Amino acid sequence: MKRLTLLASLSLLLAPVWGWAQSTHSVFFQGSDYELNIYRIKGDQPGKTLLLIGGIQGDEPGGYLSADMYSEIALEKGNLIIVPRANLKSIILNSRGADGDMNRQFHDNPRPNPMLKVVTKLKELMGEADLFLHLHDGWGFHRPTWEDALHNPKRYGQSLIADTEEYECSDGRRLKLGEMARRVLERVNRKIPQKEYHLHFFNTRTDDPSTPFPAMRKTATWYALRQHCLPAFGVEASKNLPSLELKVLHHNLVINEFMRELDIVPMTPKVLVQSPRIEFIEIDVNGTPMIVRPGEPLTLKRGDTITVNKIAANSPRGISCDVEGKGDLNDLGNTFTIDRSTDIVFRKESKVIAKVHLELGRHLGRYIPGRTRVFVVEVNGHRRLLLDGEVLELTPDDTLRLLASFSDGNNTVSPRLNFKGWVPKGMRNRGDDRNFRIALSDPLQKKYSMNGQGELYPVVAEGPSGRKLGQFLVRISPR
Repeated sequence: MKRLTLLASLSLLLAPVWGWAQSTHSVFFQGSDYELNIYRIKGDQPGKTLLLIGGIQGDEPGGYLSADMYSEIALEKGNLIIVPRANLKSIILNSRGADGDMNRQFHDNPRPNPMLKVVTKLKELMGEADLFLHLHDGWGFHRPTWEDALHNPKRYGQSLIADTEEYECSDGRRLKLGEMARRVLERVNRKIPQKEYHLHFFNTRTDDPSTPFPAMRKTATWYALRQHCLPAFGVEASKNLPSLELKVLHHNLVINEFMRELDIVPMTPKVLVQSPRIEFIEIDVNGTPMIVRPGEPLTLKRGDTITVNKIAANSPRGISCDVEGKGDLNDLGNTFTIDRSTDIVFRKESKVIAKVHLELGRHLGRYIPGRTRVFVVEVNGHRRLLLDGEVLELTPDDTLRLLASFSDGNNTVSPRLNFKGWVPKGMRNRGDDRNFRIALSDPLQKKYSMNGQGELYPVVAEGPSGRKLGQFLVRISPR
């Protein structure tokens, strides 16, 4: 069972996209504090497109966790464009806006700032959609009339916001936003048993010169209306709801009903918030890959370079790593020279979920074996990862290259890889077959196969003294 779990994690590392065959995942500004992940879900049948954006304000987890769940669903009909974490830096810091409020950058003349590259990309996405939902968590409980300080017309929580009752576009189209909002809310509130938590329609009258909410003219929904004639709504769960799960659930209910409005038909929506867990981390040390588990130290020499390449986790989206004292808040994929002991801090949004301590040491020549050995090979030009003891099924038509082997221990010494029974043509056998092109049609020495049967051949990782560190097996089946 332990091996199956690690195999699943390894396959996660190799997957270029999380999701379904109809999904694409694009990353912009990678390795920066404003890294932007965009997920596109295409249905089996054509239809309308719903744009979901969460996390533009980093202290509103109900919105970004809800959006995140939809990045893994499959659709029978229609399309989704999902930006779960529009403002990664603010999410990591659990701040409304670390460099200012990103949702006030959609007016015509914003001052130059590091958020504008994200804002520009979000504006582009609006041009691809038929409807836009902007997911937030707001204080209190919106009510049409004053009840008390927590329940009144100026509170945003538990509301569905439109900038106007009806909007006339430059081409003459009229968007009946209020009518659509009330229709959706009628269905949503039937699914919320506590009447106190029902959502209410909130018209901010953004286009009215006398609106009490003039700041809404700088927001994403107003920009979508003005520039794209795109029906746009803000969805606000209350920060005063008793649990994060309830906030996410209420966002999900609204999203599902708008999908119904657009005739977007889901196959497999997810509704649970997983507890984040990191299985292991792949870190390159001076270009050599190493497996490190959370909480375990990694010993280095002064001047070594490290790169955190991949993080294997049960829920990989929203995880960042910070090499303390180096770079910025999001250092995934960036290379640093280590000149002092420090920590790599791993966060799921703003929550610290793991650390790896980087310790400077002097005596690193000794090989420290790890619990898990991984082999990196190429089969017919395609890279694969194999675990210690695994069997690689091949035919005489295949070619194999042995690239590297590493473990979750100290990998300062790169082990030799010896394909028992194979000798490179015209060369003396040195017991290290890395980077050779091994044609499985070549003659093999049967006596080195398992039990001398000529069917299973071991590929052995060996330390500097010839000590066996691990192996995988190659089975050559007839054509």
